[in-house]
Amino acid sequence: MLREIPPPPRALRQLVSPDFVASAGAADLADLVMGEPLVAAKVMAAVNSPLYGVRQPVTSISQAITFLGMTVVRNICLRHMMGISFNVNSAYGRRALDTLDASGGLAGALCLRLAPRLPVDDPSGLATQVVISFIGHLAAITFQHASRAPDDAVAPGALLPRLRLQQAHWGVSAGAIGQLLMREWKLPPGLAQDAWALESVLVTPVEAVPPRRAPALALGYVCARLGERLACGQPLGPQELDQAFASDPDFHHVRAYLDLPALADLPGLLRDERTLEGLRT
Repeated sequence: MLREIPPPPRALRQLVSPDFVASAGAADLADLVMGEPLVAAKVMAAVNSPLYGVRQPVTSISQAITFLGMTVVRNICLRHMMGISFNVNSAYGRRALDTLDASGGLAGALCLRLAPRLPVDDPSGLATQVVISFIGHLAAITFQHASRAPDDAVAPGALLPRLRLQQAHWGVSAGAIGQLLMREWKLPPGLAQDAWALESVLVTPVEAVPPRRAPALALGYVCARLGERLACGQPLGPQELDQAFASDPDFHHVRAYLDLPALADLPGLLRDERTLEGLRT
């Protein structure tokens, strides 16, 4: 089944390679994107969307990098290069794909707003992990369509209920599907492992995570879950955030992570209206 999913553009592997991430400049990124015309068109549409709030139309990839920075444009490219591989014929599957695709974009953007304001390592790398963590969920929609699993097995929104349904129908979760697919695509093993660790916050107590990694993993997980809820159109005002952290099963273990000193400011940042400005649109 995995091999029936078409591979992404070759440029994806270059985009996430450690050497490119460490040494590529703006011109290198622009050349890489312009070599994939379909991706370039999607990137330009995304850059000019209300999410990024540019004050004048952006007309080139180079201009987008100047306005938004390498990391933002790189993650927009990553999202759209991933998305090219996924397609289904059903109306429900198409809507679910679109919503999960938007979820990755919103989650990555939220991470890039929050991470630099908290004492976590490598904010740009963390935002990439957040976007990559959606690969398995996108792939699961292909499985759902082929196996006739119920729509709830891939329904965007709450994570835990759909993972339970996936385990019941396939014996494997979207996260594991994502790991296998990233291996099939020959993406860097470290990136796949980090994406798995991020999503595993759902079921991992804080004391089971290396202390130095715990704040970043929890922040990335929170961004992924909130990005998905934003993509579903769910309200995320202070009351909804408080309720999610207090009683939502997706945030069961997150409550303990929020006691970490590095994440002490996170609830306040999320309640600040400026943090989510543009993301709801």
